Amino acid sequence: MLWRAYALLSHGGDRFGLGSVGLGSWRIPVGAPASRKADDVLKVLEAADTAIWSASALSACAESGLLMRLRQPATGAELAQVLSLPPALVQTLLDTLAAFGFVTWEGGRVQASPALMPFTSPEGAETFKAALRAPLLQSEDFRRRLKTGTMSLDGWSHTDDAIIEAQGTLTRHWTTRALPKLKFLPGLVPRLEAPGAALLDVGAGAAGLSIALCRHFPRLSAVALEPAPHPAELGEVHVRQAGLANRIAIRRERVEEMQEDSAFDLAFLPQMFLPDAVIEEAVRRVFHALRPGGWLLVAVLSQQGSGPVPVVNRLKNLLWGGNTRDMAQIKRLLEAAGFDPVIRAPGRQSLRMICARRPNLRDLP
Repeated sequence: MLWRAYALLSHGGDRFGLGSVGLGSWRIPVGAPASRKADDVLKVLEAADTAIWSASALSACAESGLLMRLRQPATGAELAQVLSLPPALVQTLLDTLAAFGFVTWEGGRVQASPALMPFTSPEGAETFKAALRAPLLQSEDFRRRLKTGTMSLDGWSHTDDAIIEAQGTLTRHWTTRALPKLKFLPGLVPRLEAPGAALLDVGAGAAGLSIALCRHFPRLSAVALEPAPHPAELGEVHVRQAGLANRIAIRRERVEEMQEDSAFDLAFLPQMFLPDAVIEEAVRRVFHALRPGGWLLVAVLSQQGSGPVPVVNRLKNLLWGGNTRDMAQIKRLLEAAGFDPVIRAPGRQSLRMICARRPNLRDLP
């Protein structure tokens, strides 16, 4: 029963990929390498071409403003006029949405389907945009660095505002969706509702997680660690805009250097951004920074397997600085640091979660 409860902590989509807007992974024909033919290669390239252009078309629906206009029924001509776009282009974008089951037609008028309707609000449309901007922009940056000979594996080092903002938007969305599931972690919600509650947000970026949690828990304060200067600056801007400057402190500090002891009730660690050289020390520092009975949420992307999804996830994990560590490796690190229990949330999502608790003093032998 408890294991099934923890399964709910899995957020149900690829935080950084296209799964969060309903675009499934493109399929590669399976077969022994020796039996593959040139036509099989072309089929894979065609499938990749379709996936890339599908992502671009869905992105155009959001970037053009079409998505928000679908909250109310309208004809294609009306949408083309209000968006100042060629009618043929609008119709093709609507066809793209229809291909994924995202719109319905009735009496010559089109409207978002029930599944898409939440993404027609301003906040929902921003999430839809971000879910596509993040992979499209980061993959283009990957291609550019390879072409210019500037490729390195030093970690997630983007300075493009659009990429950083997209990550922050996705983080806020993911956090908001995960809030109802925190009740399945024993003792956590009462702690976060109590005076003096404290959050440690590691690798905070644009501070999306800290902002979402502090909005939900009015007595919660947060320390958001972000050593990269530009994301930290954007995080400070967002914290001020949210009116939370007195509750969220952005610190340009690395997690493996922090000195706090028994200071936080909840910590979030996106370990895929931490290199192998520091991950063990980072986990140890977070363990000591948590109060006894406090919880750590660890995001894990990399996974074993030879299919396209696990292989691509390992590539992203590598490019973001975390080598190719998977669930089993992280679980062993957490247990060695003293966390107990260490619970792996089941699920097939690309991004999965490990929940680990610093034992209460009364639970220690």
